[in-house]
Amino acid sequence: MSTGKRDLGREIRGALADENLKGALLHAVTGINEKRRRVVARFPGYEEARDRARLVKEQAIAALPKLIEQFSEVVESQGGHVHNAVDGEEACRIIAEIATSRGARLVTKSKSMTSEEIHLNRALEAAGLEVRETDLGEYIVQLAGDRPSHVTAPIIHMSVDDVREVFREHLGMTRVPEEPAELTQLARQKLRQDFLAADVGITGANFLLADTGTTVIVENEGNARLTTQLPPVHVVLAGVEKLIPSAHQLLPFLQLLPRTATGQLLTSYLSFISGPGWGASPFHAGVQREFHVVLLDNGRFAMREDPTLVEALYCIRCGGCMTVCPPYQVVGGHVYGGPTYPSGIGNAWEAGVRGLDTAAEFNSLCTTCSRCRDVCPVHIDIPWMNTVIRERIAERQRRPRGFWERLVYDRVLPTEEEGSVSLAARLFADPGRAYKRARRGPGRMLRRFGATRVLLSRMVGVASARPLPEPANETFTEWFRRSGGRLVTTPFEAERASQDRRGSTVFLLADCHTEHVDTDVGKAAVSCLQKCGFGVILVTGHCCGRGALSQGMLRTAATHAHWLNKVLAPIVATQHAVVGVEPSCIGAVADEHRRLLPGKSADAVAAGCREIMEFLNDRLGMSATVGAKKPPRWKPAQSSPLSPVVMHGHCQQKTLGWLPAAERLLRSVPGMDLRVTTAECCGMAGSFGYKSAYYGISAEIGQRLAAEMDTLSTPSGPGGTAADSGCQYLASGTSCRAQITDLAGHRVRHPVELIDERLDNP
Repeated sequence: MSTGKRDLGREIRGALADENLKGALLHAVTGINEKRRRVVARFPGYEEARDRARLVKEQAIAALPKLIEQFSEVVESQGGHVHNAVDGEEACRIIAEIATSRGARLVTKSKSMTSEEIHLNRALEAAGLEVRETDLGEYIVQLAGDRPSHVTAPIIHMSVDDVREVFREHLGMTRVPEEPAELTQLARQKLRQDFLAADVGITGANFLLADTGTTVIVENEGNARLTTQLPPVHVVLAGVEKLIPSAHQLLPFLQLLPRTATGQLLTSYLSFISGPGWGASPFHAGVQREFHVVLLDNGRFAMREDPTLVEALYCIRCGGCMTVCPPYQVVGGHVYGGPTYPSGIGNAWEAGVRGLDTAAEFNSLCTTCSRCRDVCPVHIDIPWMNTVIRERIAERQRRPRGFWERLVYDRVLPTEEEGSVSLAARLFADPGRAYKRARRGPGRMLRRFGATRVLLSRMVGVASARPLPEPANETFTEWFRRSGGRLVTTPFEAERASQDRRGSTVFLLADCHTEHVDTDVGKAAVSCLQKCGFGVILVTGHCCGRGALSQGMLRTAATHAHWLNKVLAPIVATQHAVVGVEPSCIGAVADEHRRLLPGKSADAVAAGCREIMEFLNDRLGMSATVGAKKPPRWKPAQSSPLSPVVMHGHCQQKTLGWLPAAERLLRSVPGMDLRVTTAECCGMAGSFGYKSAYYGISAEIGQRLAAEMDTLSTPSGPGGTAADSGCQYLASGTSCRAQITDLAGHRVRHPVELIDERLDNP
């Protein structure tokens, strides 16, 4: 997908080899994420605030032309000036003309990613102006000749020693303080004279209030106040998306922004600036104050008309999506990012303001794990945006294929796609087909030869270091049929089967992985459901489309979704539950199919689908189970003191709110000593961890998870070690279990296997 402008593979290898970078990132994101979790837990109105903020942004972007007109009229009436810039070049020209026409020599700036987007500093320096960044991180970045790697924490990629080296080299110092507080004080001393001597102050804006013409700036250092109040000329550079109707809609943003960005309850400084202020500047006698707002389009209005990229305009630039993003945590924003905007949300922004060629350079680093969506304060579906961008990139890079490519692509791995879809994408898009071919005679023979791995590595890009899943000799469906179970493969069969007595029958969805590889998980799920008094009917023979989605193959995914939806629709219409054991697959049905399929049928099916642990928690938490002759009972604990049980939650379990139910269910088991990891992701993310280009990132993330699991597995008593703990390891995702097993050597089971083990027969 690369345009050739960047060697992403080389950049990834360089970042993975930089222990200082990885250490700085890990230290920073771990602290920020932990603080965020704490402050969000203390805010009972968090979800309501997210919903309100999302609604305000949707309405504001829909009414954007009207808000711009209203804002401009109010600012002009207050003595200010509003300038509309169609692109970055025009914005730079406007700001340079404002400064040079006033005879300015020194410009101070507070933090502004929008100014980074249009390369404002470069333009001002070309106009003969000296520019000084005054945010501490931006100041250090400027001294180092670097660029920000995060939207709110510009030097998140730097350690304290890195900062000391920058000061030593660029400030000509021989003795540089060692403590961060002392370094901060040193920067303040250096910047003090610049604040006092500045002729023009330039800021961004967190929000623009249309009804009062007010610029709202949220900050923690106070440098924005010095930048806005000391120079006689204040210029605000802001994207048009920063407009909201009035201060009445501001509260949820002020509640969410500090919590999500830095883990603070409140920001340190909150400034409301309306117009140029009163009288002359206190530091520039006889010079009347001026106030200018430059409203930047630079692709934003085109994004507004785009049904997918419009969501990016709701972003309040907290940066929370970056600190929870697993690849970002390992390689940082300079690798996982474009010229300005990093990480997953950066892909949408770079596609919007620079185009698909720029987005294509790093889009493949998005694993679509959904951790960013979970933390976003305005519910932006970043993985979906990146999936659509991935599809558009493939369409744009379409090219004619030769005979052998057509043979392999169209006959061996056919799809619904018409674009230039790679062989790797086709392989990973349909794991069920790959497993079937691996189980057949030729596939079995080929798996025995090392040359097969070489071929997969060179032609498909499968990492040679990654063990491949081994298909079972007997599929889950074959076992279920042999056991006398009832199968559903067509809408007609589903309609007939759904006539069974409601409440006593559960339809279990056989995903590709459970069907072909993790058949024991499927067997345990059937056993658990039967112990709870349910009859089980197996829905089989259909892919959910999640694999195709992860490759950006939306037409193929929609085809899979369509046929599965037709089978499930009559089942949920009769109030039967559809239950799945693989969170990513049942999550695709419960969430992503609604984006793929028109009409309300997908919504109805989504409402009737349940993840197995959530479903069992509801049933086992009741005093009696519907349809059971008597409630199921737990077997007594078998050991004392208890061995710890460590569970890693799957990404979709977290995003779709299923993980708390799994925790409650496991903790209800007698004698359960459950410990849950805080790692955002295992690093596999489906096919991501199997690809040669990203194996190093995946392994680094997985090793961090394995280290946390080993720490959690240590017995509570004194002197205990992980080695003698007798710990059990649990993970709901197929890829999660594979990652932990490959990198840590632990035997990892699906939680439903432990539940089945501990449930007594009725």
